[in-house]
This record gives sequence, structure tokens and C-alpha cells, in this order.
Amino acid sequence: MKNKTLTASGLLLGAGLGAAHLALTVRHHREKTHLRFVRLHADLLRDTAADPRLNENTNYGEFVDLDDDARARFMNANAWVTLWGAMLRMGYLPRASMQQVAAEFMSGPVGQAFWKRARNHRRVTARDKYDERLNDLLNEAYAHAEAPSQPVAA
Repeated sequence: MKNKTLTASGLLLGAGLGAAHLALTVRHHREKTHLRFVRLHADLLRDTAADPRLNENTNYGEFVDLDDDARARFMNANAWVTLWGAMLRMGYLPRASMQQVAAEFMSGPVGQAFWKRARNHRRVTARDKYDERLNDLLNEAYAHAEAPSQPVAA
């Protein structure tokens, strides 16, 4: 009887370990695929920013009114936000650190101008809780940057 119990326990443990390994493999594949997309996106942004002919045909219709300098700043800001999103997703950038990054990003006119134009597009294209979390953090930082400074109560 004792051997049967040990055998059954061993089989259950093996099945559990197998399932955990499969789940981790699937997660790793998903993260690796996401990073490939981020890399492709960064390459597209770089190529588009480098060639003025490509700037005219962006699929961001609301950005066609930007001059070359503003469009380059916009694409650079977009690349940074995409990178931060990947870092947040993979755990390389904790939420508290991302809050500080977002506040710093929104402290200047480039970050604010980018987010004012891009936030609706990023909201619509958010695909999961990680994208939504990034958008929420950037929205909070944007709202804080737009609000008039409040005196600190003593």
C-alpha cells in the first residue's frame, strides 16, 4: 500500500511539474514574441524618422500637420514609451520606478505634446492589462503635469 501511495504521489508531482514547465514555456514564448514586435516597432520608427518620404505616409493621420522636427520628437517619444511598456511588462521596470519615469517624461513640453496627441490611440490599441497599466501611469503623470502647482500643506 505504501508503494502505491508513493507511486501515485510521484506521478502527481511529475504531472504538476510538467504542467508548471509547460505554463512557463508558453509565457516565455509569449514574452519573446512580444519583444520581437517591440524590436520591429523600434526599427520602423527609426527608419521612418530617418527618411522624410516615409514621414508623409504615416498611418497616424492626426500627425500629418507636424513639421519634420516635431515628427522626429514624436517618434522618439513613441519609441521611449514603447520601450518602457516592454520593460514594465517584463518586470524590468517596477511600477514605482515607472511612475517616476512618467513624471519626468511629462515634466517637459515634448512628453506632454506627445501624450496629448497619442494617448487616445494608445488607449484604443491597448491589448491587455500591461498596456492599460502603462497608459494609466502616463495619464496620471500627464494630469499632474497639467494641473497648476498646489502649495504643500504644512
